Amino acid sequence: MMTDIVALLIIFGGIAFPFIAMPLLWRRMKRVRDATYHEAKAKEVTQTAWEETAPRPDGLATTRRHDPNEALLDLGDRARHSRWPLTND
Repeated sequence: MMTDIVALLIIFGGIAFPFIAMPLLWRRMKRVRDATYHEAKAKEVTQTAWEETAPRPDGLATTRRHDPNEALLDLGDRARHSRWPLTND
């Protein structure tokens, strides 16, 4: 009789555990993700556009440009922070 009750409690606990644990883990995941996202936004560095020209042996010049696209950077930043963080820091 006692072993049947213990077995039922173990089975019931195994079935109920995911339904209890997942909402708690989901809340923690959202809190950690939001904190990470806001922390990254707080230390945002503005990038300046620059251009570099290097002469080539054939007399032409190679030009490298760096002109950051803020909308594209923000899109990538949101995508990077939309997943569960790999570390819980």
